[in-house]
Amino acid sequence: MAFFTFLLVMESGVAAPAPVAKSKPKAEQTIELGNVGEKATVNIKQVQGVAPEDHKLVIGLLAKRDADARLSEQRVAELEAELRKTREAAVSRVLDQTGEKKTDDLALRARQALLNGETALAEQLLRRQEETAAAAAQDNRREAAQRAREIASLAIGRDSHAALEALARAASYLPDDFGIRVELGDAQSVMGQSAAALATYRAAFAIAESQAARDPANTEWQRDLSISHSRIGEVLLAQGDGAGALAAFRKGLAIDETLAARDPANTGWQRDLSVSYDYIGNVLLAQGDEPGALAAYRKSLAIRETLAGRDPANTQWQRDLSVSHNKIGDVLDDQGDGPGALAVYWKCLAIRETLAGRDPANTEWQRDLSASYQRIGDVLVAQGDVPGALVAYRKGLAIGETLTGRDPANTEWQRDVSVSHTRIGNVLVAQGDGPGALAAYRKGLSIRDTLVGRDPANTGWQRDLSVSHNKIGDMLVAQGDGPGALAAYRKSLAIRETLAGRDPGNTQWQKDVAVSCSNLGKSTELPVAERRAMLARGLKILRDLRQAGRLPLNRDWWPEAFEVELKKLNDAGMD
Repeated sequence: MAFFTFLLVMESGVAAPAPVAKSKPKAEQTIELGNVGEKATVNIKQVQGVAPEDHKLVIGLLAKRDADARLSEQRVAELEAELRKTREAAVSRVLDQTGEKKTDDLALRARQALLNGETALAEQLLRRQEETAAAAAQDNRREAAQRAREIASLAIGRDSHAALEALARAASYLPDDFGIRVELGDAQSVMGQSAAALATYRAAFAIAESQAARDPANTEWQRDLSISHSRIGEVLLAQGDGAGALAAFRKGLAIDETLAARDPANTGWQRDLSVSYDYIGNVLLAQGDEPGALAAYRKSLAIRETLAGRDPANTQWQRDLSVSHNKIGDVLDDQGDGPGALAVYWKCLAIRETLAGRDPANTEWQRDLSASYQRIGDVLVAQGDVPGALVAYRKGLAIGETLTGRDPANTEWQRDVSVSHTRIGNVLVAQGDGPGALAAYRKGLSIRDTLVGRDPANTGWQRDLSVSHNKIGDMLVAQGDGPGALAAYRKSLAIRETLAGRDPGNTQWQKDVAVSCSNLGKSTELPVAERRAMLARGLKILRDLRQAGRLPLNRDWWPEAFEVELKKLNDAGMD
């Protein structure tokens, strides 16, 4: 899910995309905004009473805090310029308070605390100014909104909930401000509030639609429309509405194609277009349209290769290029082309190792590196290199545990760790270490239970949970615990039936139901009639998928496997 634009990784001097007139780049699953609220264009040399060295000291301390402490949502790859200005405005405002004739105790204490890198009192001081502005004339509500955004910019390294509350206040002061609405929606998404985020994004869309209708030739307002469609599509996809998500993404794509065609030299619009192709590819892949997904991903790759070739030092474009390699590798892997997938994954890993080596404190790049190790491990397992896969998975887990240790509340990082435990469990099974595998699977299950409890509407987390129940069921069967395995399999099937019923067009969820049917069909704890019914149900699902061309090539043998199991029951004459 896209993140709110006031989030940052750290002030690390990361190269941002080349500036383009009023256009900011959309990152993969991290689309940045156009104009956000009131621009804070503070020049520290022009602020009376603020020593430049004090300002520099505070900004440096806050950057270190964000890198080393509780920076909850670090998904963007560079410090976004709007946030830099907002934070600098906040710091300058607090430091300047002592230059006034009537300086009170709070201002003095806030200034001293800020010089020590502590922001709580500064946030309190800004909150007082925000309340004063909000209570004054209507003209001051924009100032109140800006104070609230400044509070959010300070709070992000200390208290994500406080940052969310500050943005909610900013939106209440300026309900018709598109940028603030999108920031609020991104914050709600980060905190697991998908339903609230969807409502906020739709409110932002209404604002953008009204503005674009007033002046259809305004490219900035057209881009706002595209951003709205993409944000809405992301939430719908997470909620399991693949058809709705695809429709939203295609609306955004149409706008991005128009803008990119209008000015091919505009790198921001070109990058937006590449992201839209990725969104389309993601949905098509989930629906089983692998050729369509691959075509979309390759269109995105072509754009990104051009951008990265134009400026090899641009780290954002290098990261985008690695994302494209990853996505193409995923499709090749699904199509059974293991060597092709591995070759692409190695390209991706090379880019990510370079980025992570350049700035080890950049958590986004560290997370990317972890994901690459996971994918390489998957292919190595399929190729029979179990020891090599275990090494790759453990490298990924080590990175994930470091990140979650920094911020246990970060749900993305928690999920990453759960995936690593599951992958390691798979390898331990292959090595004959049943107890070790079961322990790994249960670690993954524990994390996933917590995530689903936080946001039951998140279908990705629901599916993860079903996988954990399934894996544990497999291990309990191997250990001779038939009743325990049956209970685990039934929990898995219940989740999968709900997901498949929500979006019958999702090929992965249909395959998941078939897998659960297979597991229950082979369970000796069930009556034979029920086992037959389960196998027949799974066989029908797979035949329908194959007939529709939605069964991946590397799963084309599944229907025959079900037929073999059914024949075994029938040949045994079991009733």
